[in-house]
Amino acid sequence: MNTPPDDPVPARFLAELSHELRTPLGALLGFADAMRSRAFGPLSDQYAEHAGHIHDAGRHLLELIDTMTEIAHTETGGRRRPFETFDACAEARQVVGMFAGRSANVLATFADPTIVIDADRLAIRQILINLVANAIKAVPTGGAIAVGLETDGADLTLIVDDNGPGVPTTITGEEGVGLGLMLARALCRLHGGTLILHSQSGVGVTAVARLPVIAQA
Repeated sequence: MNTPPDDPVPARFLAELSHELRTPLGALLGFADAMRSRAFGPLSDQYAEHAGHIHDAGRHLLELIDTMTEIAHTETGGRRRPFETFDACAEARQVVGMFAGRSANVLATFADPTIVIDADRLAIRQILINLVANAIKAVPTGGAIAVGLETDGADLTLIVDDNGPGVPTTITGEEGVGLGLMLARALCRLHGGTLILHSQSGVGVTAVARLPVIAQA
């Protein structure tokens, strides 16, 4: 049996997957929210903060499925989620907070304290999360990861630099990368941008995403 050429199989599959994930993730979000609000009793500020990070990560997992569905629709000619105006630095700080307590030290440096952009907020966050997660897998325990935001005219540059072992080449295509980097590159393309990984053996990897999203005054 031939599948009709206009049958959006990827989008349909992801929609069904989203439905299956919402029940367990909804329970996770409920418990995390109860913990951070101390509904079950006293909790130290540090644990309440970590419960907040769990809640944020759970919410993001739900949103990620929606993002992947959006990509499937967009790449088959469907609608794209509307852009909004927001502070990229604030999003980056939230992402760095989500990785607190991991095996690597994740630090953020910004060219300006506030960088206002017009973009898909969830997609920008997902790009950063995927790049940081990829770096964490590469660096040894106690390693360092630097998250930077820079501006150049209409372009926002997201930079995630690690001090892991690196690889002896620069990666511009999909070969040799995992799902997280493939998704990050797809999200960059949806913004008319690019993602390149600069690497050197024994030095580490620098991921550079350039996106023409700086808000115009």
